[in-house]
Amino acid sequence: MNIRNLVTACLALACCTAFAAPAPAPEPVKGIPIAKPAELMKLAKVQTGLYTLRCAGMDKAQANFYGPYDATAPAAKGVCAVPRFGCSSVVNGNFVGRNMDYFNTPAPYFIVWTDGGKDHYASLAMSFAPLDKTNFIKTSQTAPDDINHYNTPEQLARLTTMALDGVNEKGLCCTTHVVDATDANNTDKGTNPGAPELSLFMVCRYVLDHAATADEAIELLKKRSIRVVDPQVVFHWIVADRNHCYIVEVADDQLRYTDKKRVMTNFLCTKPGINSHPYGLERMRILEEHYHEGTSVEGMYNLMRRVHFSQAYRLDTKPYWYSEKTGLNDDGSDITVQTPRYDPTLRKMMEEDAAALKVVTPENNPLMLWDTTYGNVYDMANKTMRLMMHEKYDTFYDAKL
Repeated sequence: MNIRNLVTACLALACCTAFAAPAPAPEPVKGIPIAKPAELMKLAKVQTGLYTLRCAGMDKAQANFYGPYDATAPAAKGVCAVPRFGCSSVVNGNFVGRNMDYFNTPAPYFIVWTDGGKDHYASLAMSFAPLDKTNFIKTSQTAPDDINHYNTPEQLARLTTMALDGVNEKGLCCTTHVVDATDANNTDKGTNPGAPELSLFMVCRYVLDHAATADEAIELLKKRSIRVVDPQVVFHWIVADRNHCYIVEVADDQLRYTDKKRVMTNFLCTKPGINSHPYGLERMRILEEHYHEGTSVEGMYNLMRRVHFSQAYRLDTKPYWYSEKTGLNDDGSDITVQTPRYDPTLRKMMEEDAAALKVVTPENNPLMLWDTTYGNVYDMANKTMRLMMHEKYDTFYDAKL
């Protein structure tokens, strides 16, 4: 199996059965408190691949700092600068759980505290290594812990805007996911042509900086023009406060949103039907079935453990995870959620893929092993974050805004 097929298999492994994942086995846990850095714009190492950073934040008058759409960028010309990844998010009352499913690379992540200001709110968020003009994966792989690579003023300033999820001082929470959606029907027009532009990558940061409630976040995003970087890759977001929750998406060159769901994985929720590669159906089903568990920090933490991503390609997972795969049927169509999970053709295909992926390790190919790179639980009332790195559930970090 070549690298491209491995990537396809990795992406395909996470959706559509009618059984529940086993409950997580109880394990002793150890919490490690993380303090807000005393100095602005100075990185502090927590562990390999995890740093803390504090920044001053940006006022609304500086909104253009978030960056307009760049039609000359490689990503804008059909080459996506961000590798595909999966995620799961759940909102239950005061608590938000989020898993970031991604290649198990040594690329660093950052806990970012943003100080409040006259025209923006304080927040606590997670950020990924900043995008680079060179190959993104190669950069992450070749400079995993050379923090000097990320420690220039330009890179740090960009890094602070790249929030993947977070909570602000008003108790508003936002999480970011990717959808590999070939039927999103986006062009380069943007969601609101003529309005100030906002990059997909900066939506979470913009919301955390300037919205006090979920309703206000929707109104702010309506006034911006959000433009895609690749027609086949769409971001979507959960925006929630303690009273309201929205899934926000960009499809058909429109800002679309719904308050009908409180679980989000990696397919569009606001378009009729399911897009052609609905990664995440299985994770969504499990999270909806066990949704009642997420009514505390500990309960939400354990709920997100049910869908940790590495089990999606492990042959020894009981029960085994089945997934979506293009070209399974004789007519070339995808299997669907109606495909019997014990279908012999499906099982043979999935076992072959899982066997191929089982020999991929961080040592022989660190870019091809998927796991839940980090998992977060936010307490919106207390503005806290509980962070787990690389499925090490016996140890977590606690941070407070």
